[in-house]
Amino acid sequence: MYSLFYRYLQKIILKNSFYDDILKIIHNENIKHIVEIGCADSIILKNLDEKYFYNGFDVEDNFIQKSKLKFSDNKKYKFKTKSIHEINLDEYNETETIILLVGVFHHVNDDYIKIFLKKSERFKVYAIDAVRLKDQKFFTKLLMDFDKGKYVRFEDQYKRLLAGYDFILARNKYLNFKYDHLISIKNLNLKKIENILQL
Repeated sequence: MYSLFYRYLQKIILKNSFYDDILKIIHNENIKHIVEIGCADSIILKNLDEKYFYNGFDVEDNFIQKSKLKFSDNKKYKFKTKSIHEINLDEYNETETIILLVGVFHHVNDDYIKIFLKKSERFKVYAIDAVRLKDQKFFTKLLMDFDKGKYVRFEDQYKRLLAGYDFILARNKYLNFKYDHLISIKNLNLKKIENILQL
């Protein structure tokens, strides 16, 4: 129920899809395995080529159980109820795997993120989050305050926390109102990503 309402709401507010861009990036990388942290109802699978292996993780067990049922016939797709700091990445080939985090870091405290960073140091990582900027208008700041994530950080705070990452600021790219996102990438070619995103 919540999943359907959430997706309907996204259709209203989204100007461009996060996942359309992510799929373009995936297709331009030599990878076989996708690990999505904070997968919710794994909307990416709607348009993902079935040649890929996919593992979805979320703290909400109802999402995981629904996905297990929906994709029970596909042995390449697996779903587990785990938080970002609990996931064991040792079973994945770091050169053939990309880790996706769409709107995750701004829901997670620094300590849990640091545990993830240590585990994922050699992996390709693509993350996107709401970001606070000093020149944002009142309405944008208000929307940030009402975000469910308790850790919507300023740009410099993300950059200090995610040491060794590259960053792309996406201003007013994805929503039908003024709202900014920070794309954080690790072990991916920055220029190539910027060209794909047209930023």
